[in-house]
Amino acid sequence: PNIETLVRRNLQLQIANALDDAALDGSGSGGQPTGVSNTTGIETFATAGSSTMTHAESLSIIAEVGENNISTTGGVWLVHPTNAATLGSTAKDSGSGLFVYENGQIAGRRVIETTHVASGTAYFGLFDNVYIGMFGGVDLVVDQFTNASTGIINVYAYQLADVAVAHAGAFNKVTLTA
Repeated sequence: PNIETLVRRNLQLQIANALDDAALDGSGSGGQPTGVSNTTGIETFATAGSSTMTHAESLSIIAEVGENNISTTGGVWLVHPTNAATLGSTAKDSGSGLFVYENGQIAGRRVIETTHVASGTAYFGLFDNVYIGMFGGVDLVVDQFTNASTGIINVYAYQLADVAVAHAGAFNKVTLTA
């Protein structure tokens, strides 16, 4: 493959990952947008323990979003892969042989395993309520001079973007209590 294509692809991936991080956990200060977890008014839920969640708790988490007059039909869970493994080994009830996380779903809602979520935390939400606005295209700056004596060329990529949460009540941040 062409090295320029590889560099561009890598820079685009880094920008996309930074936007995902900002949309989920952006602090809202220092030029960073306010992400879902720091938006005033989102629901929060702490599980009873063991770094996992029961089936009943998952239903309560979904219900808290539904109580905000928001249909939870298209809701999605975001879960760290380590926690997904724990949820996948947590029995839904005694005797049925079913698990809280099974077949890519929790309580009938799709699960996305991602390291954008910190271990010990999960989210349930309707992520079409998160808007990411990008202003202009990606700006590339090629600096041939800073490290010219070593033959290294520095390439920088910039993307101006902002995040807005349309309905805070469409999200529930879950602490999987240890």
